[in-house]
Amino acid sequence: MSTLSLTLRPLTHKTRAIASELLYARAVLEIRPNTVLEGVSVTLPASTPPVLLPEECACCGQESTHRAALAGNDDASLLVGYCDECAEHQAGSSSRVLALALASVILALVAAAGLPLLAPRLGWFGLSLLVCTLAALPLLALLLPSRPLELPHAARGLAVFWGAGPRLLCAAPSYGERVAALNRGELRPEPIRERVGSAWLSAGPVLGVGAACLSFFVYHPLLRVLNLGTQPVEVALDGRPLTEVDPTSNESPLAGALLRVPAGQHTLSVKSAVDGRELSREQADFHSGAVHLLALGATDTCFWLETTGYGREQRIGRSYEPLRAREHFWVLPGGIDTWFAPNPESSDPSSRSSGGLLTALRQAPCAVAPPEVRSAQ
Repeated sequence: MSTLSLTLRPLTHKTRAIASELLYARAVLEIRPNTVLEGVSVTLPASTPPVLLPEECACCGQESTHRAALAGNDDASLLVGYCDECAEHQAGSSSRVLALALASVILALVAAAGLPLLAPRLGWFGLSLLVCTLAALPLLALLLPSRPLELPHAARGLAVFWGAGPRLLCAAPSYGERVAALNRGELRPEPIRERVGSAWLSAGPVLGVGAACLSFFVYHPLLRVLNLGTQPVEVALDGRPLTEVDPTSNESPLAGALLRVPAGQHTLSVKSAVDGRELSREQADFHSGAVHLLALGATDTCFWLETTGYGREQRIGRSYEPLRAREHFWVLPGGIDTWFAPNPESSDPSSRSSGGLLTALRQAPCAVAPPEVRSAQ
């Protein structure tokens, strides 16, 4: 009579996992980047005739149908053979680099043009840093793992490179053996790191920094603040302090403060730096790429643009353009060559040179200002 037993049958269990039988292990292996190829290097003789290359494909060893020029250290180039399939995946590798470079450049230009409008308070350094960071985002795709190599292919891109000196690096060992045999070179194993990048990939961040600088100067026009009162004042833009300006009474190129402000309509407020009393508050419209002047306490002071001709232009004579405004805030019509000082005298009284025109922003008490300026006030 048989008896029942609660003992389980002994089963054999695997104590070692085989990666090829585990789906998750295969996925893990595939996402690991493999950028080092087990290739060979061929050291060519110093006094070698023109380098001879095999006729087969340098990547898979099949019959070659295409030729790719490999530039050397001198002006000569080698014509490396590739088959149709290898030429196709080689072109795909180059297209990937080109696509990333174009995406980086486009993102850099769009960011440089749009960020000053979305974040007008962003400074020059912050804008350049943010644009450069955004331009580098597409380049993160280079960190993604490459597709695994499928035999008999030896490389995803180029399969032959020039190394240091007269050394030819071959991703396919069999191809390197043929090169060494044809040229009587020295063959030795050498790991070859795949070239997945290009110098053109830096075009986006570099252009982005330059575009950010240009965009910042365009969207942040100049503002010259002049304090003709008796006490120092603090100037604020939309409630945020801009600068503190000491009083001045004489015309001086160093008088006041010169700074950049975001373009558009803003509220300019001025208060005393001594007791904090608000002195004025007004709406100001700052124009992109223009120069603006804010004169505080300029009740009896006249301002004008003085244009001086040089060379043939001095025949026109000196002209005066008064600045009229009750609020003492101006958007200047053009570039200013000289701030609060007269233009230099002409060194060519004969008027034979082509010369040109210089514009100076001048100030003086209205009692001693030129008659053309006094009559317009």
